Amino acid sequence: MKLSQDKKMASESFPIGEQAHIVGKEEGSARSVSILSEEERDSYHNLILLCPTHHTLIDKNPEDYPIEKLHMIKAQHEYWVESTLSESHETKAKASDIIYAHLIDLTVEGCSFENWESWMSNLISPSHRIVIDTYMKAIQFTLSMHKAVWPGNLHELESAMKHFSTTMNIMLNFYIKNAESRGDYYIVDKFYKKRYYPQEIYQQFLDKYEKWEGYLDELIYEVVKAANWLADIVRRDINPLFMATNGKFSMVIGPDDNLSYQTVVPEYSIDQKKELIDSFEDKCRDLANRAASIDI
Repeated sequence: MKLSQDKKMASESFPIGEQAHIVGKEEGSARSVSILSEEERDSYHNLILLCPTHHTLIDKNPEDYPIEKLHMIKAQHEYWVESTLSESHETKAKASDIIYAHLIDLTVEGCSFENWESWMSNLISPSHRIVIDTYMKAIQFTLSMHKAVWPGNLHELESAMKHFSTTMNIMLNFYIKNAESRGDYYIVDKFYKKRYYPQEIYQQFLDKYEKWEGYLDELIYEVVKAANWLADIVRRDINPLFMATNGKFSMVIGPDDNLSYQTVVPEYSIDQKKELIDSFEDKCRDLANRAASIDI
């Protein structure tokens, strides 16, 4: 939409565009819950130029216009402007930028990043449950990433995104091997409890279940580590404010023996990240082979 208007009786134009905040500046404003400082909220990365109508629309409907979606809209428009004005080689560079931005947006939407702690905590809880819609979106995301055409400009970012999507796919497929649908959820099938078994048979089934559950927990930790690695690279190479409101990816585990819960933030070490840049395919192959070897 054109953001300037010609005056009726004058030759010059006057602006009608409004400078909007992606993360709200004032307490209680749209999308204002964030760890960003006041200075960061007024920085270029957090500002977007809108017409008055759409400024009102995004602030009245923050659920439909979350932070990451607004960053994507802004990136797409910047690409359109710069590709129109730039030389061809600069246009190609910007095309790569917008592809990366689109793939990041697919990741945010497909893996429900805005609701990450809730769905990941439910998945690792003793009941091991996941909303069916959340599962289907995440599986579809992993398939989309498998078919993606990668620009090849940011090697570490691409490695982190491929590792995250592949690990997510392995974890979800391993989980669904021993889950059943109940209402809106997939819930773990505790098959050893389904009927009365002789002690020996019961123990065999229980051992199988505990082996499956132990590896599921390991895979979930791997997925959260991969998500934090990916987010760190996106903040470094693409957008410093990526997932700034939510911070690190975490999950709540428990209850323990004292019936208490704790929030954990699994992350790879610096050395592990360096190793994964060129060897993530070997890591994913090992995870998949181990998953296939566990009999249910």
